[in-house]
Amino acid sequence: MTKKSRLGLYLEDEDIKKQIKIAAARRGVSTTAYCAEAIRERLLRDREIGDRGKTALLVRMNKLRQEIGPVGTTTAELVEEGRRR
Repeated sequence: MTKKSRLGLYLEDEDIKKQIKIAAARRGVSTTAYCAEAIRERLLRDREIGDRGKTALLVRMNKLRQEIGPVGTTTAELVEEGRRR
């Protein structure tokens, strides 16, 4: 059996609690699962944790590179420029 860690979450606004419950219900998950996923997504975005061995920044950069295509400068040129500085 997997050991679970407990984290307390105190909200000052009762409306936020209601909105979380509604959002979780719409997705068919518990409020705990919903909050855990939201926290994980924030940690990825803030680069506090990696995603399958990559930082969240690299994941986003790869996605952007796929969307816009090559930027016109090769990696070798960028490395050479960095060495000159």
